[in-house]
Amino acid sequence: MVWSEFKKNKMAMCGLVVIFFFGFIATFAPFIANDVPIVMKKNNRIYLFPNVIKYSDLLSENLYANFDLWKPAPGEWCIKPIVPFGPLRQNLEVVLHPPNRIHWLGTDDRGRDVLSRMIWGARLSLSVGFVSVGIAVLMGIVLGSLAGFLGSWVDTVVLRLIELMLVIPTFFLIITVMAFLPPSVWTIMVVIGLTSWPGVARLVRGEFLRQREMEYVLSAKVLGLSGIRTMFRHVLPNALGPVYVSATFGLAGAILMESGLSFLGFGAPPPTPSWGELLKQSQSYVDFAWWLVLFPGLAIFITVTAFNLVGEGLRDAMDPRLRGGR
Repeated sequence: MVWSEFKKNKMAMCGLVVIFFFGFIATFAPFIANDVPIVMKKNNRIYLFPNVIKYSDLLSENLYANFDLWKPAPGEWCIKPIVPFGPLRQNLEVVLHPPNRIHWLGTDDRGRDVLSRMIWGARLSLSVGFVSVGIAVLMGIVLGSLAGFLGSWVDTVVLRLIELMLVIPTFFLIITVMAFLPPSVWTIMVVIGLTSWPGVARLVRGEFLRQREMEYVLSAKVLGLSGIRTMFRHVLPNALGPVYVSATFGLAGAILMESGLSFLGFGAPPPTPSWGELLKQSQSYVDFAWWLVLFPGLAIFITVTAFNLVGEGLRDAMDPRLRGGR
């Protein structure tokens, strides 16, 4: 029923298509943008997927560090990715070149291909979004369930924690924590996740307060079911509807947060490709290297907008009061 209603929202469906498109690019980045061939024949041997499998004999020849210089001998061949440039491969002869037929989106200040770095940056941005939101949703569900179902002092403690987290500006809290921790992608994921759970916890708590007074909960208690089983087996599935919508909006916020941290220098350590890191590079060359601003900025804008459209569509489809209102 929800999917049937969701499909009627054309903007939400467009957002879903965009998300799947970026997800496909992020998943298959080694096959789309890489300086290592997908398949190659060398020394009368065919190597399948050397771009994801490290072959010892190729490592011994130091080919992985010099694949951009490798020229197949007679009888040798290779199939290269669509974008035959690795995200870390530097070429100082083409520094800050505008888009052309070789580098479709231009190059950065170290001669690295911008399109390749954007494709690999999509993998980092989406990973940060899903992992951090997963941490926030897990914490929010557990704490919100305990607060809403048990009530009493448990509810009071969880509410005070939520209020404490909401009082502190999240972005400045993340920057402060990141300043004292070693730069790492996993650090970003954990910090964003640990500071984003209050909204989910409030939603789950509110749903539990509403659900625990219904007849099926009273029936479960009369039948002698334990509180833990009643809470997670019967009440929780009926309280997760708003969480799905919140998680969708949270993904957009996490991607935007990671880009902002990278732009300020608190993101993934260089030379890790990131959309925010590309925007940070553009600060010194914004007067002429317009491609370093336009393409990463568009990628962030389109992705965040797509997640927000999907979240709004999911909210409308799951709320019976909004069905048929368009």
